[in-house]
Amino acid sequence: MWLQFFLENFHFAINLAAALIFFAVFWLYFDAWSERRRLKEVARWLGFLFLAISFVISAIHIESTILTSPILSEKLSLTLLGFVRILGYFFLIISLVIEPLLPKPHTRTKKTDSVVLPLTLFSGVFSVQLFFPILAVVTGFLYLRRSTVGLEDHIKPVSLSFFILSISELLSATTLFQNTSNAALFNLVAPFGIVWVVQHLVLLAVTIVLGKWAFGYLLKRFQSQLFILFSSCILVIFLLTTVSFTALLVKQLENDTLSHLTSDVKVLGLVVESKKGEVTSDAQAFAQNEQVIQLVNDRSLSQLFEISESYLLAKKESFLVITDANGQVLVRGEDKEHSKDSLSDDSLIKKALLGELAASIISKDGVISPQISIRGAAPIKSDGGVIGAVMTGVSVDDAFVDNMKKTTGLEASMYGGNHISATTLLAADGKTRLTGIAEENKSVKATVLDKGEALSTGVSFANVSYFASYFPLKDIDDNPVGMLFVGSRQVGVLAAAAKSIELTFIIAAFLLVFSIVPALLVSKYIARQLE
Repeated sequence: MWLQFFLENFHFAINLAAALIFFAVFWLYFDAWSERRRLKEVARWLGFLFLAISFVISAIHIESTILTSPILSEKLSLTLLGFVRILGYFFLIISLVIEPLLPKPHTRTKKTDSVVLPLTLFSGVFSVQLFFPILAVVTGFLYLRRSTVGLEDHIKPVSLSFFILSISELLSATTLFQNTSNAALFNLVAPFGIVWVVQHLVLLAVTIVLGKWAFGYLLKRFQSQLFILFSSCILVIFLLTTVSFTALLVKQLENDTLSHLTSDVKVLGLVVESKKGEVTSDAQAFAQNEQVIQLVNDRSLSQLFEISESYLLAKKESFLVITDANGQVLVRGEDKEHSKDSLSDDSLIKKALLGELAASIISKDGVISPQISIRGAAPIKSDGGVIGAVMTGVSVDDAFVDNMKKTTGLEASMYGGNHISATTLLAADGKTRLTGIAEENKSVKATVLDKGEALSTGVSFANVSYFASYFPLKDIDDNPVGMLFVGSRQVGVLAAAAKSIELTFIIAAFLLVFSIVPALLVSKYIARQLE
């Protein structure tokens, strides 16, 4: 979650920095134009101004993976971005075409025809994003032409920056493939994926190259120095404030989520304890049944099985075992053929034969995953003595944790040791349950399974990050034999904060834009005072 959060803020910062750099170039051309007021130079500074605005729009766009219903719909923001970006490139290309080259000394230049660039946008067939890298390359080529064929050698860095920008635009266009069914391709072009990161790093390179060139000229005039200094300081202050505020917001949501999960897992722990009490009560009620006592005394096993089977069906439990005073199995309500074995070593039966009620959670190894059961035992007494014991209980299966999820809305799992026995967590196919998966987190194993204490922390299942809370499941001797887990996807917490983050980004971007006017007025005032 935190990685996505920082990458989203990185996206915001990089695009605002790019907006500042393009605005600086705009100011450079606008400042020169204000001295001469030549109409054909208007398109140049308008182009850079629109590009700066387009990067502001891009900055406030939150990735759809963490925000499903943005304040500005994705369609609206992308349409606005495309329109403004296209206008920026269009004005730049027009200005570079209509303005004649400065000929180099002692050379003859042939008259060049106007360059015609028809742009036809086919709605629904081609995305406007596909034109961004083409227009960036054309702009870079026209700047390169002016610096090589013409005399303007000083604008080569501008040409280079647009060629680099075309790479960024091309990588950005890979978002058109995010609806692919190819998992490998999706992982490559997904938000915050490899291509996404590389695209932003390339954009950072653009800001460095173009910024170095622009600031080299802007800082030659005192008023421009003040203006750019004020604007840069304001940008840094807004970025620090925005990142700090959103980080505190996400941290608070994380703490609240972990706190709620801690409460939820304890409630579910109480549900398990309640189930232990329920099966123990059922065992006691069955053991105190006069008919059962008589049948045990008479060794009427056939009738004892029938009453045991009926009791199991009525109580909807998984098993019921009746033993004699030596722990020898008389009948099993769930399996008529399986009897005559000894449970004299079973800790619950031992307690029951001593005349005590007992309950426990039992974990046994299974073929794929551990088998968890909640069991209760009670003594069968006759004439003041113990003549046998009853043990009944339920097996914990997927239906058990599904009911937990219905109750809380959270993912739930039961562990036998550190392996999942039953869970609501599904694999990437959306069908297969993640039973048998081992929890190898050292802090979870040390705190919950070794010390028998509850723990709330961040974990990962099948490459999906969760906020999770663990509660120990203990046997009759108070030793941890498993864990109870509840969790919530970390991306869900970030999504809950996304609305506030988006609103913060929008407000910060607008305030940053509006702060340009007072920065300009203050810089002019200081410059006049020093003249």
